[in-house]
Amino acid sequence: MGKKVLLGCCLPLLVVGIIAWFSAKSLLKAQPEEKRSERVARGDVEIKVVENGVIEPLKKVEVKSKVGGRISKLLVDEGMTVQAGQPLATIDPQEINSQVAALRAQLAGTQARLASARKNANYQQTQTTTNIDSVLENVRSAKARLESAEAEAQVQPKLTGQSIQIAQANLEAAKSNLQALLDNQALMAESTHPNAVVNAEAAYDQAKAQADNAARNLTRQKLLLAKGFVAQQAVDTAETDTGIALSHMREVKDRLDRMEKTNRLEENNLRNQIASSKSQVHQLEVALEEARTNILPLTKQRDLDAARAAYKQAQAQLAAAHSGRTQDAMRGDDIKAAEAEVSQIQNQLNENLVHQNDTTLRAAMTGVVTKRYVEEGELITSAIGSFSSGTPVFQISDLGTMLIKININEVDIPRVKLGLLTEVSLDSAKGTVFPAVVRKVATSALSNETAGQSSGNSQGVIRFPVEIRVSQTDKRLKPGMSARCAIIVGRRKNVLRLPINCVQTTGPKSVVQLVTTSTKDGKKVETATAREVTLGLRGDDFVEILSGLKENDRVRPNSFSGPPRKTIDIMAGGDNRQQNNN
Repeated sequence: MGKKVLLGCCLPLLVVGIIAWFSAKSLLKAQPEEKRSERVARGDVEIKVVENGVIEPLKKVEVKSKVGGRISKLLVDEGMTVQAGQPLATIDPQEINSQVAALRAQLAGTQARLASARKNANYQQTQTTTNIDSVLENVRSAKARLESAEAEAQVQPKLTGQSIQIAQANLEAAKSNLQALLDNQALMAESTHPNAVVNAEAAYDQAKAQADNAARNLTRQKLLLAKGFVAQQAVDTAETDTGIALSHMREVKDRLDRMEKTNRLEENNLRNQIASSKSQVHQLEVALEEARTNILPLTKQRDLDAARAAYKQAQAQLAAAHSGRTQDAMRGDDIKAAEAEVSQIQNQLNENLVHQNDTTLRAAMTGVVTKRYVEEGELITSAIGSFSSGTPVFQISDLGTMLIKININEVDIPRVKLGLLTEVSLDSAKGTVFPAVVRKVATSALSNETAGQSSGNSQGVIRFPVEIRVSQTDKRLKPGMSARCAIIVGRRKNVLRLPINCVQTTGPKSVVQLVTTSTKDGKKVETATAREVTLGLRGDDFVEILSGLKENDRVRPNSFSGPPRKTIDIMAGGDNRQQNNN
C-alpha cells in the first residue's frame, strides 16, 4: 500500500520534469539571429561632466565675541531667522563695568588736576606780567634819573633843586611799588592757598587711611577665601577696591605736592621782589638826602654814580623778571602733562565703553541660525584679545542662495567654464532637477591629500575645486545634503542623432553601416552598406548627424571588438562554443 502511494506522488513530478526538459531543448536549438539596428531619430545630444558635492549656503558667518567672559543669556536658537544687528546673546558685564567705573574715577581726578594746572598757569602769567611791568617802570625811572644826573653834572649847581624833585618822585614811585608788593603779600596770606593746602593734606590723610583699610580688607578676604568662608568674587572685589584706593591716594598726594611747590615758588618770588623794592627805596632815600645836602660838583658826581648804579640794578631786575617766563613755560608744561593724562584715560575709558557695548552679541547679517556652539553659563574667549581665533557662538547662514562645492577631475576641467548650465538633483527629491550655473572654477588643483579626503580617492587623482550656484530658492535645498551636479558642457536640442556606438571614425572620416531592406524569393533580406556621414556634436551617449542620413534611417551598431564570450550548449553535453555579439 505504501509503495503505491509513493509511486502516485512521484509520477506527476516525473512528467513535469520531462516536459521542462523538452521545452528547454527546443528553446536552445540554434535559431537564425536577427541582427540589431538603430534608427536615426530626433533628440538632444549632450556632453555632461557629472560629480557629487555637498550643499552649503553661499554666505555664512560665524558670530564671535570681541570680549571674553561667561555667557549670561542666549536670545536665539538654531533654526530661527534673525535680522542684521539683532541681539543674539549677552555676556556677563560685571568685570567690564568695574573697569569703566574705575576709569571714570581716574578721569575725574585727572580733569581736576588739569583745571588746577590751568589756574596756576594763569596766576603765574599774571604775576610775571605784573612783575615785568613794575620792573620796566623802575628801569624807565632809573634811566630818567641817570639822564637827569648826567644833565645835572654838566650844568650849574642850580639844577640841584630839580634833581631833588626827581629823587623825591622816584622815591615816591619806589615806595608806591613797595606798598603794592606788601599789599599783594597780605592778600596772598589771606587767600585760600593755605586753606587749600590744609584741605589737600586732609584729603591725603583720608585717602591714605582708605588705602590702608582696603589693603587690610584684601588680606582679610584672602584669609577667608583660603578657609572657604567667602567666594573668589569677594577677593576680586577687594583687590579692585584696593587698586582704586591706592590710585586715589597717589592722585591726592600728587595734587598736594604740586600745591605746596606752587605756594613756595610764589612766596619766594614775592619775597625777592619785596626785598629788591626795599633796597631800591633805601637807595632812593639816600640819593634824595644826598641831593638835599650836597650842592657841590663832587656831590653831583656822586649822584651820577648812584644813578648809573640804580639803572644797572633796574636792568638786572628786569632780566630777573623776564626769567619768570620760564615759570610760565613750566606751568604750560604742567598743563600739557595733565591734558595728556586726561586724553590717555579718556581713550582707555572710550575703549572700555566699546567693550561694554560689545558684551551684547549682535547678528552680522540677516539669515537663519544654522548652528549654536555654546550653552548659557559657558566661558568664551575673545576673537581679538587672544592668540586663538576666539570661541564661535553662532553660525548665521543666508539660505536664500545655495551653492555646491565639487572637485572635477583634471581630464574634464578644461571643458568647465564660468556660467555653464548645471542640472542638480537630490536623493531626497527624486525626479526634480534644480537649475544652477558654474560660479567659480579654481585656477590651481587641490593637494593630493585634500583631494583624496574630499573625493574618497586614495590614488592621488588630480582634481580642481568648482563651485555651483543654484539659480532658485527652494526649501528642499538644505545645508549638508549631498547633490549630484551635471554640468552641461555642450548641448544640441532636437537634432538628428544616433547612439555613439553606431559610428566608426577613422581620421577625418566617419562611417555608419546603413541598413536597407529588399525581398528575395519572397523573403525580406537586410543589407548593411557603408555610408559616410558628417558629424556634429559628439555627446556622452549620442552623436549629432549633420549630413549623410535622414530621419528614420536604420543603422547597424558596430560589431563587438572585444574578446569572444564563451557559452555552454546544454544539449551538446556541456561542450563549449564561442559566440560573437553583433
